[in-house]
Amino acid sequence: MSHARFIHRRTRRSVLRERESLVLDNAEGTIIAVDRGCLWVTLEHDTRDIVLVKGMRFEIDRAGRTIVAAEADSTLRLLSPVTLQERLSAWLRRGVAQLRNRWVNGPSRRMAPYY
Repeated sequence: MSHARFIHRRTRRSVLRERESLVLDNAEGTIIAVDRGCLWVTLEHDTRDIVLVKGMRFEIDRAGRTIVAAEADSTLRLLSPVTLQERLSAWLRRGVAQLRNRWVNGPSRRMAPYY
């Protein structure tokens, strides 16, 4: 996977108690970072067993279902890639909101010239 496509990442924090699990669908490119505890990661159509402990991280390298199971009480971060399309969409939404605010709030603040 090329890292050039995903420059920015969205962070989501989660807490999993022992024996709890988290299911991620089509999370290719997402990084699982362990802040506390121990996690067991299973990828669809993959024979690897991935065990992560505090300070370790793993990038999901394939599409499909990923199951993250806590072997102990754990705190983790999911760093999801943000595509260029998502960034442009957010930029356009902010721009439209700013224009709308200027249009709605602008005329009421302007004073008419007094001659």
